[in-house]
Amino acid sequence: MKTTYAAVLSFLMLLGLVYFSFYTHKPQQVSDLDTPETEFSTARAFQLLDSIAQKPHAVGMPAHQEVQDFIVAKLEDYGLEIELQSDFAYKAGWGALSRAENIITRIPGTGEGQTLLVMSHYDSAPHSASKGASDAGSGVATILEGIRAFLAKGEKQKNDIIILFTDAEELGLNGASVFVNKHPWAKEVDMALNFEARGSGGSSNMIVETNGGNGELIKAFAEANPSHPFANSLMYSIYKLLPNDTDSTVLRENGDIDGFFFAFIGDHFDYHTANDVPSRLDPESLEHQGSYLTALLEHFSNADLDLKADQDYIYLNVPIIKMLYYPFSWIFPMLILGWILFFVVLIYGLRKMSFKFIEVFRGFLPLLISLVLAYVISLGWKLILTLDPKQADILQGFPYNGYELLAGFVALTLALVFFIYKLFYRPDSAAALSFAPLFFWLMIATGVAFYLPGASFYIIPVYFGLLSVYLLIKYSKPQFFILTLLCAPALFIITQYIKEFPVGLGLKMLAGATLLTVLLFGLLLPVIGSYKINGKLAGLFALVSIGAFIAAYGKADFTEKRPFPTSLNYVYDVEQEQAFYATYNTQLDPWLREILVENATDDTPLEVNPPSGKYGSQYNFITAAPKNFVAPSQVYTEKDTVINGERRLDFVIFPQRNVGDMILMCPQGTLFNRLSFNGQEVLPRSGETHPLENRNSDYLLNYRLADREPLEVHLSIAEDAALSFTLFDYSYDLLENSSFDLPSRPKNSMPMPFVNTDALVTKQHIQF
Repeated sequence: MKTTYAAVLSFLMLLGLVYFSFYTHKPQQVSDLDTPETEFSTARAFQLLDSIAQKPHAVGMPAHQEVQDFIVAKLEDYGLEIELQSDFAYKAGWGALSRAENIITRIPGTGEGQTLLVMSHYDSAPHSASKGASDAGSGVATILEGIRAFLAKGEKQKNDIIILFTDAEELGLNGASVFVNKHPWAKEVDMALNFEARGSGGSSNMIVETNGGNGELIKAFAEANPSHPFANSLMYSIYKLLPNDTDSTVLRENGDIDGFFFAFIGDHFDYHTANDVPSRLDPESLEHQGSYLTALLEHFSNADLDLKADQDYIYLNVPIIKMLYYPFSWIFPMLILGWILFFVVLIYGLRKMSFKFIEVFRGFLPLLISLVLAYVISLGWKLILTLDPKQADILQGFPYNGYELLAGFVALTLALVFFIYKLFYRPDSAAALSFAPLFFWLMIATGVAFYLPGASFYIIPVYFGLLSVYLLIKYSKPQFFILTLLCAPALFIITQYIKEFPVGLGLKMLAGATLLTVLLFGLLLPVIGSYKINGKLAGLFALVSIGAFIAAYGKADFTEKRPFPTSLNYVYDVEQEQAFYATYNTQLDPWLREILVENATDDTPLEVNPPSGKYGSQYNFITAAPKNFVAPSQVYTEKDTVINGERRLDFVIFPQRNVGDMILMCPQGTLFNRLSFNGQEVLPRSGETHPLENRNSDYLLNYRLADREPLEVHLSIAEDAALSFTLFDYSYDLLENSSFDLPSRPKNSMPMPFVNTDALVTKQHIQF
């Protein structure tokens, strides 16, 4: 009976450690309006945010100027002199062109120091009616409130502080490009702090941006001592492997400026949507951003900012001690030590006759069965998409009931794992069963040491697991209290990834969560394997799973608070004199069905438009539409000459209506000798001898207009080369246009993010 009580208490301690781990990831107290003027107040930041995020304010929208004016007025209230930097920028790879208007100011230091840059972007996402509360109104409000509090102290800092609010970040990081490539202050910047968001809640991740090693940056970050650091080198390694799209990346690539950027990714279903409003932003997430800025501004305003390094560090946040870090040079010694300790403990157990080798070998069977079942369970997301295909139209991949579904699948995994290991349990078998998962973790640690070194901290829980097995072998009775405490590193380090990967990357990563759950269970076997209540725990987690799935089902419908993303465009082909209604949706709600039902097809989409957005979406339903006049842009040739066998052509495209975007297409094999858009020269990229030589499609340019500025194209090409273009104009007034008798979008739906939607589109061919 005492053993049962001890097991129950141990299990409750495990749950408590998990809770404590997540509890420490972000602040739990939110600063109010009574906070002293010299300190950051989240409540005051929310007041700023309410003004910033009243309306959608993407480049070219009327509210864009209103937000700019508001930020400028606030900075002037702080006694700062403001500069507006305006210029075009072109983002190679994205093919994105836009005019950016950056807001820049400076707090001079004593003249004895260096220069710190604090930045965020103030434009919201286009097309989707996003008010940009989190992305990146939260960053703007954090900086405005943080700078206000910093100035209120009346203290003179050593380093200069440049404050930069970039524009056109959502279009191609163009504001950051304009600053780093064209503003003289950019050459003075030694380090940058960038505040971002990719959802409307959750803990704010710290990511390092550097061309060299991160060693000095990590040490400096730890010295700054933010109250709730949430950072690890696994994210750093993954980030360096992936193509990135933050302003920080532009600073690093074009200016060799090191820095940190901070972004929360929870509630990812709100990202770039009409739901990105202040009321849905988690106050604790904003408090977290403020805690970073306060600590780092205090530290780096007076610190040495020369933090270039050759050495990379492993780092991770741990409750209580906050930041744990050590150099990459320790990876292989720690790995070798882990393997040595594994065999030492194994031989020790065999010599003590605590178990036989065959029992250790048999321990692989429940682990492998559990891993296979965990993968099968993860396929449940695909089953849900089959049963409820509308969820696939949430392009972020994380639905409104994503947290409930994740909890349900993880709990179901735990229920099955507890049940499976109960079948293999015998008295005093916990030690023997533990070697299989420890072996797996050592194999993982070996793999990441070579291919993903930032994840090499996975060796740390292995050490504690080996110590636990050693104690099991040494003492005849399990020491539940000690063994439970030794589980803390595994719980602190691994549980966050079970949640973060599916939330940030979508439920397509569910397999990662369920497999990690099994492997984490394996590390806990020294204590869990000694329970005599595993059958009851299997039943408990089965009930939790059922409850979570019921809760998920209750949130599976689409309501005003959980709107369904819908897209609708009117496309007019000027030459063919054909008109279509088209949608990127894979599933039609009643509103779309009313418009598209006749002659709609879900066959291969017709090529009436280029793929749209970051996911390369194509039209899935198209139907004929009435032919209403939509004015296409006019093309004027300014120069068309041949010099020394080279054709030189200059032409201008003038919009004839309130066009928001122009997409210019040109056959993929066309070789330009020279190419520029609105004065922005397109240079050959790595491995190219001609501009845009290695395009993988006909896509050439996406130009985002403001104030109906025309598109100027200057090019040169071989005299005998064929040359033609296809131009798409987008004006985002379809639903407001009186020429179209369309029903209003219902309240339980919203514009689909990441695509050009609600647009009048004209398609025309341009021949010279």
